[in-house]
Amino acid sequence: MEELGTENAATEALGTEDLASVNDALSRQIVEVVEAGNRLHTQSLDEAVTKYQEAWSLLPEPPTQWDLAQWIASCLADAFFEQGQYTESKAWAMIAVDTKPPRETSSWIVFARACIALGESDLAVEYLGKAYALGKKRAFQGFDKKYLAFYLERAKG
Repeated sequence: MEELGTENAATEALGTEDLASVNDALSRQIVEVVEAGNRLHTQSLDEAVTKYQEAWSLLPEPPTQWDLAQWIASCLADAFFEQGQYTESKAWAMIAVDTKPPRETSSWIVFARACIALGESDLAVEYLGKAYALGKKRAFQGFDKKYLAFYLERAKG
């Protein structure tokens, strides 16, 4: 677990704010809604998406200002990807990329995964390369091995 000071420094570097420090009750409510979506994710992607969208709608304006935005956007990107809605997945993955903590790599891979599905190989290689540069093979843990192989094959050239 990160120390609070480190987490706050990362949040400030992103230009995002810790919603819990501004409105703890709302932050807890949003976390509960996302976790409900996560529980539904394996049973019903449609219901999970509804929960994630509800969580997003609870974020104060502008939603990307808040630290929870990256988590919610990542959940939506994953759910839409699993539904085969790659354009929607890519859009939410880009929000996750734009709001991610500095050393987080999975958002780049989630974005690249949608790009691959949409036939945008060059863009996928660019974002997979960012993840690889920061975390090497470790950045790809938890993802299908085909994404690392896709990057390594194209990075040789």
